Amino acid sequence: MSEVKKQGTIESYKFHHIDVSKCLQCKEFSCEDACFRGIYEVIDKDSNPKSIVVEDREEMCVKCHICTTACKLRAITID
Repeated sequence: MSEVKKQGTIESYKFHHIDVSKCLQCKEFSCEDACFRGIYEVIDKDSNPKSIVVEDREEMCVKCHICTTACKLRAITID
C-alpha cells in the first residue's frame, strides 16, 4: 500500500505528488482519463474533488508524464 505524506496541500505518494488544493478547482478530471495504467482516481467529484493514487497501482507507472500534461491546473508532479 502506498504511504501518503501530507505537506500542506501536497499529498505525496512514493513518487507521485498531488496538490489537492488545485483539485478542488478542477471540472475536467483529466488525470483519471489520461492515465492508461489507471493510476489515478478522482473522489468526491460532485463536492470536493480530489485526485488520489489508486492503492497498489503506483508501481505500474511508467512515468510517461501524460497525466502531468493532461492536468490543466498542473496539480500532479512525478519524480
